[in-house]
Amino acid sequence: MDDATNEATQQGVPRSADGRTAGGDADRWHLELEHHLSSVPQARHWVVQRCARAGVLPAALTVVELLTAELTANAVLHGRPPVRLDVERTAGGVRVAVGDAEPAPPVRRSVGPEATGGRGVALVDLLSSTWGVEERADGKTVWFAVDAPDR
Repeated sequence: MDDATNEATQQGVPRSADGRTAGGDADRWHLELEHHLSSVPQARHWVVQRCARAGVLPAALTVVELLTAELTANAVLHGRPPVRLDVERTAGGVRVAVGDAEPAPPVRRSVGPEATGGRGVALVDLLSSTWGVEERADGKTVWFAVDAPDR
């Protein structure tokens, strides 16, 4: 049993071996991530695999992959553990949320063309259908949604 299944079972939520929540109108998955940069490619690949199996078309998958990487990188670079990735596939799209224990919200920066970073929030704002930040007692969750109708 993997960590996602084990955690869900402990919380009383029926969940399959791949972290999928059972029942309902949407496919939902979650993954606990290490607070380390190696979690960024892990998160990207994990989200793409689940969304592709759920019928998300390649153009939307590319956006979901990029924005997942941005939010995960922000969580491990500027946030505090634990880091949690949640994905929901509905008939109209995909919603990805990355939570961490740092309460401070992300900041949109104005950076010059020579900068090697600092564009993550601007990319999320530009490429997602909508996005936001949910404050929690134990940190925050930054999320985005991408329109992705079924095939």
